[in-house]
Amino acid sequence: MDYQTSVSYIHHLPRLAKDGSLNRITALLEAMGNPQQDQNYIHVTGTNGKGSVANAISHILEASGLTVGLFTSPFIMRFNERLRIDHHDIEDERLAALTTHGAQVLQDLQTQRPGFVVTEFEFITALALAYFKAEQVDVAVIEVGIGGREDSTNVIMPKVAVITSVGMDHQALLGNTLTSIAGHKAGIIKPNVPVVTGILPAEAQVVIADRVAAMHSKWLQYGEDFSAKHPTIFDWGMHFDYDSTNDRMRQLTMPLVGSYQPANMAVAITAAKTYAQAVDWPLSDREITKGVKASVWPGRMEKISDQPLIILDGAHNPQGIHGLVKTLDRLFGQQPVTIIAGVLKDKAVETMISALSGRDHRLWLVPVPDTPRATKVGDYPDNVTHFDSWQQALAAYTQEHSEEPLIITGSLYLVSAVRQALIGTGND
Repeated sequence: MDYQTSVSYIHHLPRLAKDGSLNRITALLEAMGNPQQDQNYIHVTGTNGKGSVANAISHILEASGLTVGLFTSPFIMRFNERLRIDHHDIEDERLAALTTHGAQVLQDLQTQRPGFVVTEFEFITALALAYFKAEQVDVAVIEVGIGGREDSTNVIMPKVAVITSVGMDHQALLGNTLTSIAGHKAGIIKPNVPVVTGILPAEAQVVIADRVAAMHSKWLQYGEDFSAKHPTIFDWGMHFDYDSTNDRMRQLTMPLVGSYQPANMAVAITAAKTYAQAVDWPLSDREITKGVKASVWPGRMEKISDQPLIILDGAHNPQGIHGLVKTLDRLFGQQPVTIIAGVLKDKAVETMISALSGRDHRLWLVPVPDTPRATKVGDYPDNVTHFDSWQQALAAYTQEHSEEPLIITGSLYLVSAVRQALIGTGND
């Protein structure tokens, strides 16, 4: 396969499986020689913040001289972003070669076991693990797709497990309670493997505590063992202090402005420090400071234009929207802003729109492009202005309200489409 064919092949694999099981990914990996074995991993899950935290952990460890693999989803500009080493996207030719090999292995398996299938995410996970093994990275930071316990990434044995947050999302797969969702996320905690957690609701805290006790794991909790303090916004970044039981770092600088990001960064610092300790690797405050400062993460309160001021934020569930509204209040106070939002129909649509409507600003709703999961314009509340496309909404903003800040949010797929159109994209 060439690059285009390989990406098309991956996208045409089934999106969902009939059962939540690791049997398919395990069989595929075994046929590929079990590349997941004998590797160093950090495993990151969470309703929100897991991408930002995985990215920051990688930057911190890279600053210390380690070669770091990073597996995240979804991509914002090009598919290759999902498989990175030292923040360099996998090359087109390498992705094509990996996909060709993986497809051949899968075909051989299907010959032996008629009816055997793997999902798109399972296949990509297998490619990532094979890539990192072949490149002999020092450590790979692996972001969970959904949940944790039955997620295809849960075939790894990490040195550190990380749970950034627990909120309501993907209820059809994870259950309708915080207790159920936390149970899925706690599934990445392995025997005697330390776990680092962010700010958790009480129901989740109980579930994590039970799992930690059963696994005899060391537990480092935000607010108990470490924290971020005194956050201040400057230009388009933040300063904050990091405090832990045995370390203090003052006035760290990060290139992110979300109200939730100092806590995320504190989780990332603690996870990186815990990993370094587990493998006896020196990690200095200077290297941590450098890694934090480098932790740019596209599509999360990202300013892509100054005149007019346009901000992209992939807040895609109620917890994310709450964080966005809090950040907007901090950034703009009572200043009028325009929000263009598109929400997927399998999300808490009414809850998210209600939260966005609670502020004194202009809210326009649009469909998320290029996905059957988009909420149709006619299914949005009648009392909220809507447009047939984000392009129409953007044109209306440009003609009538360009003196106001513009925030585009509600789905990472919408953010991705807008970013690709306004900044430029790759070839797939």
